[in-house]
Formats: sequence, structure tokens, C-alpha cells
Amino acid sequence: LHAERIDARFETHRAGDTGDGTATVVIDGMIRDRLGNGPLRLALTHHPSGTAFDRPVTVHEGAAPSAAGWRRFTADIPLGAFADARPDMGEGEGRAQVPYSLHLVGPDGRRTPVDVPGPVPPGRYPLAGTGGERRELGLTAGPRGDLLISDRPVQPAVDLATWTQDGQLLLEGTFPDLPERPVDLVARHSGHGEEARFALTLSGAAGARRFRAALRPDAVDGPGGKLPLGQGHWYLFLRERGALDEADDAALRIPAAAHRTLPAARTLGGRTYTVERRCHDQLLIDSAPVLTAAERGPRGERLLREGYRARRTAPLRDTVLYSSFDGRQYSDSPRAVHDEVVRRGAELEHLWVVRDQQARIPAGATAVEHGSAAWHEALARSRYVVTNTQLPRWFERREGQCVVQTWHGAPLKRIGLDQAGTGRADAARAAAVEHLARQWSFLVSPNSFATPVLRRSFGYRGEILEYGSPRNDLFHASDRIKIAASVRERLALPEGKRVVLYAPTRREDQPLGDGRYALGLKLDLAAAERELGGDTVLLVRRHYLVTGRLPDSGGGFVRDVSRYPDVGELMLISDALVTDYSSLMFDFARTGRPMLFHTHDLAHCRDTLGGFCFDFEARAPGPLIPGSIGLIEALRDPERATAGHAQAYEAFRRDFCDLDDGHAAAGVVDRML
Repeated sequence: LHAERIDARFETHRAGDTGDGTATVVIDGMIRDRLGNGPLRLALTHHPSGTAFDRPVTVHEGAAPSAAGWRRFTADIPLGAFADARPDMGEGEGRAQVPYSLHLVGPDGRRTPVDVPGPVPPGRYPLAGTGGERRELGLTAGPRGDLLISDRPVQPAVDLATWTQDGQLLLEGTFPDLPERPVDLVARHSGHGEEARFALTLSGAAGARRFRAALRPDAVDGPGGKLPLGQGHWYLFLRERGALDEADDAALRIPAAAHRTLPAARTLGGRTYTVERRCHDQLLIDSAPVLTAAERGPRGERLLREGYRARRTAPLRDTVLYSSFDGRQYSDSPRAVHDEVVRRGAELEHLWVVRDQQARIPAGATAVEHGSAAWHEALARSRYVVTNTQLPRWFERREGQCVVQTWHGAPLKRIGLDQAGTGRADAARAAAVEHLARQWSFLVSPNSFATPVLRRSFGYRGEILEYGSPRNDLFHASDRIKIAASVRERLALPEGKRVVLYAPTRREDQPLGDGRYALGLKLDLAAAERELGGDTVLLVRRHYLVTGRLPDSGGGFVRDVSRYPDVGELMLISDALVTDYSSLMFDFARTGRPMLFHTHDLAHCRDTLGGFCFDFEARAPGPLIPGSIGLIEALRDPERATAGHAQAYEAFRRDFCDLDDGHAAAGVVDRML
């Protein structure tokens, strides 16, 4: 609660003129008599830079009877004064706001803030910019309700933010600086930086253009279908289509006159979405957690774990609980096992772990939210559990329960206990690895080479199923050509163009927090598009724990397919693979198609980040290319670039694809049931 004595009050603002053609903004307000009779000046201060200037104030005598004890004042500020005083904001100055606080200063130096008793009337005053950028003067109220004047880029102003009866969020507003080229509405997550794009409709003449967007936050289009916005704050921006970065993004702002309409909430698909504002007037969508209040937080987690332990004594249910990448996808070997169990018509209920509603599961299966009470119940009572990642440390396999660990690919980089003595060694994590491995009934090995490596890495002493990787059965499927055609159609890939899958792995030394890692892209996508865009489409697939925006010119060369559910289907349609150290190389080798390795940090990954399980440099089934220029040149003709590695490729397939025969899932299900 902030209490203050109000001695100066803002009333309105308007455009003015000094008489010689100089444009001004006029500030009208009221001051109390107790401020004295001496001359007053209006001081404007930009506190971060220390920039300040002032203007004389005219005090009008003879206030109206209803305003006893008050007198009217007027201040006339030339718009050119703001451009003249603008501080050097350094790199990125073009999008910087320069907010000025306002104070009335008397002869004694006393500084009095100007209070804003209600909404500031809307208004835009054009200012001179730098480098051709258009700027404007905006008036708002600060956090304590005092008047602020901002020298800022021309901004989108949302005058309508409301929900329709059918669950659409309707946003309408004005933006004089809208370009003639297409513009998208972009929602960017404040934490991990993921983005979603929505269509925008423009109308009106230049200088007075309006925009309109009608969107469903619970059904955002993507390469894998419609998914809801994940949990968190999604700030809204306008971005010119084809912009290579977010430097010129224009944040959606809501004028003070419309603040009373927010927050506005709507529950859709089990999640509440709230339109609200932060930083006074910046518009965002808050996507609430899917978990209930009782399921969140340390206390909720503790109670759920206690409930899990109690339910382990209840009878097992004839259910299969599938988990792919901890609920992030419906994909990989758990999907292949699920398909095989369904094909056999087994009398089992199928439960799929889904994290934050970010995976689409098929009809006939039931979604179980990761971390929920239902998830704990399923772990305690499901007769079968199929996973490709580690289960929670508190999980204990009970009598009669079958846990199938499929893992997610053959290892190239050292993992688990194999990292001992390297820079990635983690004593606490290593201590838990063997306990986790004891909970498995079976471990599925993708190839003969991986069997001893996985056993050693996890300290696993149980049964290993050397059946190959179930996720690779797709490459042997009788309908794989039909599946590939369907995937190409879904991604709207043009006929006749080469499709290259670019799938770098994560860098463990580039964490962003919340279990995510930076993209750190080293391929010059703009240069690649200039050289290859005529006959190539580049499908970029981030590691499932990596986040970051891809530069995209909008020309169709780059496609971000990170949210496509199953990478196996992407490999099926790709004419070549570009990776660095991803285990996808072992799967893609089944296709016999070219592989190029962008090894820009080979020494660092080999010597610092834990190293490899074998001599990758000697056995790689394709060229190791450190530079972006060399990689682009090789992609002109991948077959020619890899011709000298034919023998290495064949040896690689012999050593690492020896178990894949198209029946891995069937073998796993035979043993599981």
C-alpha cells in the first residue's frame, strides 16, 4: 500500500504548436495552492542515463469554485526536445524505450510528481527516429500512478482484448507503423523462449492501419498438429514475416483506458488461459498449469509420493503405461511397442504419459498428465510400464510388475557410469543409476555393440533383449512408402526438392535452466538458403531438451520440425542427414542415404564433455565437416560428398545395424507379455 499527498494532478494532453510551426505536446493539469506562487518548471528525467531537461509551466489564476484550493497549469513541450535529448542507448537502440518521469519543480527545488487520477487518454505524437526508424511519444501512468512520458518506437495498441463465445481470443488494435508486407502475431514464452505464430488481418490506410487476430490458445497449429500453449507467460508481439530475428518485434500494449477489461480468463480443454498485462501495459497470455493446486509444490509432491507407496499394495491393473521422453512425445520405441500390443488385440488398457498437454495420443489411449495423482496411481498399479528414459528415483518395481526400458538410441556419447573420470561425472547421479536400473525387468539393446556399453553405463545386471530398436521397425514396414507420402503431405513439402534433415544434439555445457539447453546453431541458415534454397528443403529438428528460435526468412527453405512427434517419420522422408553426435546416425544408417557430420566442436565434445564410446573420427560413416561453408558446399551434392566414405558406411551398418530386422517390437512384446 502506497500513500502520498497529491499536490499536482494530470488532466489531459493534446497536440500544440509554438506559433512558428514547431510541434509540441501540451500537458494540462491542476496544482494545489500550497505549492506557492513562485515560478514552476516541468522537469523530465530519464533515470537510467541521467538525461534530463525542463520546460516552463504556466499557472492559470481563477480556478473554478469546484476546485477550491487548486489552480490550473499548462506545460508546452516541443517534440524536438525529446530527439535532441535522446541518450545513446548503444546497440539495439532502435527498439529502446526512453521513459521520462515528470516533476513540477518550484523555486526552492522541491520536486512534486504529477499524479494520474484515471486512465490516460490515448494519443500518439510522432518523433524523429534514427536510421529510418519511426518513433512516437506516449503518455502512461507509472507503477505508483504518476505521469510518465516515453520516447519509444511506434507501438501496437490493443483497444479490444476479449473472449468470444466459442473460445477464441479476439485482439484488435491500431499500429500506424505496420509494414506493407505480411505481419504475424507471435507469442513468445518468457522462460524458454519457444514461440507460436498466429495469422493477422490488416485493414485501413497507411498511418492509421488496424490489425485483428482471432486465435485459440488451446489449439495452436504446428508440424505435429494442434497443441495448446504450454504452461507459463506468453508475451505477444507483431513481427514482419521473414524477419531473421526478433530485433524489430513490436510488443502489443494495451492503453490505460482498456486496463479495466483485464484480466480476462477462459478455461479451455482443462486449462485456464488469462489475458493480462505486465510492465504496466504489455499484453500477455498466462497459460495456467494443468496440474491441480494439490498436485503442485513440494508438499503436494510429498503427499503424492506417500500415496504412491500406499497404492503399491493394491491389486495390479491390466494396463500398460507408456512414456516417451517423460511425456513430451508420442513417439520412439514406446510408440512401436504400443502399436504392436494394439495390433495383437491384447485385453489391456493403454495409458500414455503426457507432460503439460504437449503430446497428441491416438484414439483408444488415455492421457495421464506427468506429475498428477493419476500418474502416480499408474506407476503404482500398472502391470506393464514401457519407457525410453529413466523413471523417477522413488519408483520401485513391485512383484508382478513388468518394466521395459527401451532407451532412446544406441550410445555414441558416454552416459551414466561410463562418464566416471570425465568432466561430466556426477557422483550423486551416478549413485542413483544402479538403483534405477534395478527397477527394470528388461533392457532393449539396439545393436550388439550397445549391449555391453549399456550394461556397463547403467550398472545393469538383468536381462537384455537383443532385438534391435523397435522404433526402427518403421524402416522395414510394408506401408512405409504410404507413410512417407502422408508425412510429406502433412508438412506440405514441394515435389522435386531434396529434403535434408538437420538434427544436432544438445550441448550439456549450455544450460538455460528448467532442464533446457541453448540451441547454439552454428550453421549459417541465411547463407544455406542463398546457396541451396532453389532445390533443397532443410528440416531442422532440435533435441527434445533444446530450445531456441530458428532464423526463418519465410521463403520455405527452413522448416522447424522440432515439434513433429516422431523423428522416425522425418528420417523416412529425408534424402540426407546432417547431425553432429546424435544417436540418430545409427537409425538413419538403415536407409543407406548420405550422412554429413557438422563437427565444429569435435575436440571439445571428445575431450571435455565426456567423450565417445568408440573412435568416432575413425568410424564415422560420412565426412566430418567443421565449418558452415564446407557443410553448405557438401549439401550441394550429398552423394558426391560422401562417395569416399562408402566402405566406412558399410562397416558402420554392419557394426551398428546388425539386429534391426523389422521385428524388434514383436520380440519385445512377446517377452513382455
